[in-house]
Amino acid sequence: MSEQKTWAAKLEAEIARELGQPVSLASGGERPDAGQGLLDTIEIPGVRLSLTADSNDIGAFLVEARVIEAGQADAQMVRELWSGILASVAGRMGGKAHPGGTAEALAEPCGLRLGSASVRMLLAVEEAAETPASARTPAGSPAAPAVPRQVEHPAGNFDLLLEVELDASVRFGSREMELKELLELGPGDVVELDRHVTDPVDLIVGDRIVARGEVVLVNGNFGLRVTEVSEPVLRLETIRCLW
Repeated sequence: MSEQKTWAAKLEAEIARELGQPVSLASGGERPDAGQGLLDTIEIPGVRLSLTADSNDIGAFLVEARVIEAGQADAQMVRELWSGILASVAGRMGGKAHPGGTAEALAEPCGLRLGSASVRMLLAVEEAAETPASARTPAGSPAAPAVPRQVEHPAGNFDLLLEVELDASVRFGSREMELKELLELGPGDVVELDRHVTDPVDLIVGDRIVARGEVVLVNGNFGLRVTEVSEPVLRLETIRCLW
């Protein structure tokens, strides 16, 4: 298996894990449309992965993945959600993600599929630059202690926002219904949702999914045991979307 296919398989597995749904990343296919590319770089020890994904496709992909609702996606939201997904993927692969990447000429086309959605992508794999000698730990010397990553908050009176009360709701699923169906509903009718009983449910603030988890009972009340959360910067976006 080539290095390109090896990293494609790892990306496939990690993106599927991040979304909680199976995805497939296949080599070949069409290249992203010119002028519609979202570019990210994932730097992992020893290698650098450059990804270019078609922004038009990403919107449909996030809807299919139930990360965003149909009709609510805008360019900035797609950019932030896609970057957040790749940042989480990079973190689990032992690296970091940031905007920017390799020239398209060095990248090979591939396609990321989830259900009926397909994202045209370019993937380039390069050897990462070695750590400068001045930054290496001398042999026999104890490694420097890890420095916890600090979460940067916007400047200003951020602390004042911490007391803001927000309405949170749990969504088990959704379904599109015709007006005729709604008018015909009666006691005892069952409305089937688009989510399996074993799938995680969404914790929603405003119109954003901030976490997912499983339903539990707490002192006779329903509760949510969180299994995954969005990036802090995306959770902060819930405040902006309410104003």
